[in-house]
Amino acid sequence: MTTRTAILSVAALSLLSAPLHAESSESLRQKADNLSATFDSVAVPPRSPAKPLVRRARLIPRPEPLPENCANLPVVSMRNGEIFKNGASLGRNASTYQANCDGLVVWQDHYGDLYRDSQKIADRVSQYDVAWHGDAVAWKDLSGGLHFGGDDLGRVESYIFVKYTGDVVWKDSWGDLYRNREKLGRASNYVVAARTGDVAWQDSFGTLHRNDVELGRSQSWQIADRTGDVGWLDSFRNLYKNGAKVGTDVSQFSFREDGKLIWVDSWGNTHSA
Repeated sequence: MTTRTAILSVAALSLLSAPLHAESSESLRQKADNLSATFDSVAVPPRSPAKPLVRRARLIPRPEPLPENCANLPVVSMRNGEIFKNGASLGRNASTYQANCDGLVVWQDHYGDLYRDSQKIADRVSQYDVAWHGDAVAWKDLSGGLHFGGDDLGRVESYIFVKYTGDVVWKDSWGDLYRNREKLGRASNYVVAARTGDVAWQDSFGTLHRNDVELGRSQSWQIADRTGDVGWLDSFRNLYKNGAKVGTDVSQFSFREDGKLIWVDSWGNTHSA
């Protein structure tokens, strides 16, 4: 735009600087045409199109899948910090809640206090879980202590709460593994069946256990979520389902959540048990 203006200004000044009385009308018309041509020849860069407004999609968390039998799940709502269950007020300053299939609502306020319906059950809570049925609640305080069923279980390294059974599986700072108050052993790693609460765990020697039963030294293993069965492979490529040997020369295997163990042998044949 600046270049265009400068060219027009120079052309206009050159036209005005010449004495008018010395120019014929034809000459003036010619200069005017030249000025117009100069104006038309100036290239004006096109405007770049405006970038479209991009709206960020809001992340809406998906609700946790409900159990097959969940007839009494209450309707819970929050308005201006007040929490309601089936239209009845439970308290104020609510921040989060969990409800179960028997109508229980456990919720936390902005101060970290935890409530079962309208009754306060704990303070300084960092996280909590509620069973789908019954009244089992587990929570962890700000100091790292785990609480379950009214008991202080102490500081934990990790824990898994089983919502379908109301069990809590946890490991302390020494590596000892527990299910609720039952000590299972010293574990290097563990997995819990989500529907049954069965625990598959391995000790520091590589020996695999199912709950309190020793199975054997395992190279790889899986647990079925719905049945709690454990499928495992030893160093000789023998495959076991819990304590029973079901296959040999196994190259790979998988465990369906319904407890069906499927494997392929070294000749490419598929088997199941």
